[in-house]
Amino acid sequence: MFFMSRCKGISAGYLFFPILFFIDIHISILLGLFLNIPMIIDGLTQKLKFRMSNNGLRFLTGVICGLGQSILIVSISDYIVSLIQ
Repeated sequence: MFFMSRCKGISAGYLFFPILFFIDIHISILLGLFLNIPMIIDGLTQKLKFRMSNNGLRFLTGVICGLGQSILIVSISDYIVSLIQ
């Protein structure tokens, strides 16, 4: 089965999730959102044929995005738990 570089990068970025979840670090939701922007720009400019991307850049932007998504998941989970308590 073929697995794309960007998907590998996102999966690698998800490896930060347990670290962020179990260590009591409070990171802004905005940082999580901003870390998704490089992948969106890379994918969009490639889709619109403004430029050619390469596998290294796709992997790197995927890792950054995966980290951003991990931050979002942990931050939102912390917020929901604080509302329940």
